[in-house]
Amino acid sequence: MSEPSHSMFVRDIMTVNVVTMPLEASVLEVAKSMSDMDISSVIITDEDRPLGIITEEDIVRRVIVRERNPKTTHASEIMSTPIIHVEPSTPLTDAMRVMAKSNIRRVAVLKNNSLAGIITSRDILRWSPELIDVLVESLRLKSDEAAQNKAGEEEDEDLVAYGGECDNCGEYSADLVFENGEYLCESCREESEDAD
Repeated sequence: MSEPSHSMFVRDIMTVNVVTMPLEASVLEVAKSMSDMDISSVIITDEDRPLGIITEEDIVRRVIVRERNPKTTHASEIMSTPIIHVEPSTPLTDAMRVMAKSNIRRVAVLKNNSLAGIITSRDILRWSPELIDVLVESLRLKSDEAAQNKAGEEEDEDLVAYGGECDNCGEYSADLVFENGEYLCESCREESEDAD
């Protein structure tokens, strides 16, 4: 804990043994895995490609409250997708900004489009307690719309990266961008620009 947080990177503290489950896993199987491993989230994959994440909160809000059957509801039906991610070389302060901007407490770590790990706000605060002030300030700024200027929002938006299946072509991409109500891969974005 002696290393200053501003010089630490995601790779320095990320968890590399990430629990994953397939798209077709039942919510009951996902919940049992979380309980057995004493974790609060599971990454949902298809052929080792990370497509989404399920948290305890997702299970409560999307299954329990809606009275869905956890034995017959599949992970693909309740996962949050596309998955927000950072790279191992991302500075911890930037990872915190991504979490605050996206209003999430954990973010996947991808390297070369493959799942390399996961990092949580708890991990960051355990290693860098001084970042509590950064997190509190980021959350305050997020909720205080008047305090944000357009340039700051665009700068933060560039930090947030999405991975998953392109809504247009269905191909996997770790570089999805939200355009015209869809998450699009680079090829489909280029096609859309060429059509304009």
